[in-house]
Amino acid sequence: MNRLVKAFQAMMLMLLLTPAAMATDLEGVDFQDQLVGQIWQGTMDGDPGQGSLFFRMEFAADNQVTVTKQYGGHNVVEQKRWQVQDQQLTITSSSGQIISDFDDVSMPMVAVDRFLYEKGNKKFTGHKWVQVRAYAHVLFVLIGLMVMNEICRRYKWPTVVIFFVLPIVLIPLWASYGVSYWFKWVKLYSVVGACVLFTLIRYTKVGEMKWAKFCAAGFLALNISEAVLQDFSMGYTANVLNAIGGIFSIITLTGWAQIQAAKTKDKDMVWPAMTTFWIIAYDVWNFAFVYLNFPGSATAQFMVLTAATIPSLLITKGTWLQARAFTLALSFMYYFTNPAMYESNVVMLPRNDELMLAIGFLSFLLNTILFIQVYGAKWRNYRLQQEMAS
Repeated sequence: MNRLVKAFQAMMLMLLLTPAAMATDLEGVDFQDQLVGQIWQGTMDGDPGQGSLFFRMEFAADNQVTVTKQYGGHNVVEQKRWQVQDQQLTITSSSGQIISDFDDVSMPMVAVDRFLYEKGNKKFTGHKWVQVRAYAHVLFVLIGLMVMNEICRRYKWPTVVIFFVLPIVLIPLWASYGVSYWFKWVKLYSVVGACVLFTLIRYTKVGEMKWAKFCAAGFLALNISEAVLQDFSMGYTANVLNAIGGIFSIITLTGWAQIQAAKTKDKDMVWPAMTTFWIIAYDVWNFAFVYLNFPGSATAQFMVLTAATIPSLLITKGTWLQARAFTLALSFMYYFTNPAMYESNVVMLPRNDELMLAIGFLSFLLNTILFIQVYGAKWRNYRLQQEMAS
């Protein structure tokens, strides 16, 4: 635990020492020179059911810029022209190009490290990308969530403050950042609700009630169902395969009646019947979901999954559901509290048709094997009971 805390502190210091520059006086700044040789990125919410759109802009000399757009089932890379005039960035397409988002848009440079994009009802902030800081942020998310998970495991009152108080007190702040995509809000409060229930199960008599155990498993099933609906709404082959894998993940949740508070000092909420294979199949399914629908969040989400899986499999077995709820809720709360830090440090993953189909198929395959394993055993037990009764 002490090593995790120290590593977390080191990562936090690195991020604080290399903040995105927030220039307030831009007079005399040569943005034409500032952008050359730099990478800028931005994430924009899509239409309902579309997920998010991730943009990467690699500015070169001679006013050339390579624009990458990842969204839905598409991955497009195009060469365009750019210029900055009167602190307004413009990116111009050639005839017949696919990426038209920047056409007829002037993007004001509001700091030396960011510009604002707005076209119709669509908008996002473009951030200058710093490689060292971005990779430090990935480790910061992983180590920070593992530290916070341990704090929530060991101490009652910090857990109460984090999940009972902050999600209400911080609503005005979160709403002020303009996070408008419904799926993010639903995910935030559904998983915070799970953390509230899990805390009650651990520290009150609620944990002895069957309805609470059912709801604990139900929160997980609901969390998966939300994503399954999103995948089906996309309609691409990889998404549909992953959605079917998500359905199998739900119907293989067994042994929920065994959920209970451990008879230990930490009073962890444990689910003894949850298997390692189910957790691995779920992790692959969840990563595939984010990779396919929210490409700008894929690397960070992998860290969130890892932050729950490592302690629950290697440190305190049986606590995966508790750790998953804590780390997921904390990651969403972090994003809603500081979206600029989150979005300015995105580490883009390779993404093409073959990789998308592969991850969707892997999710489908693992969860199909899980389904056959669980219900094959149930069928064999049923046949054995029938033979013994006859």
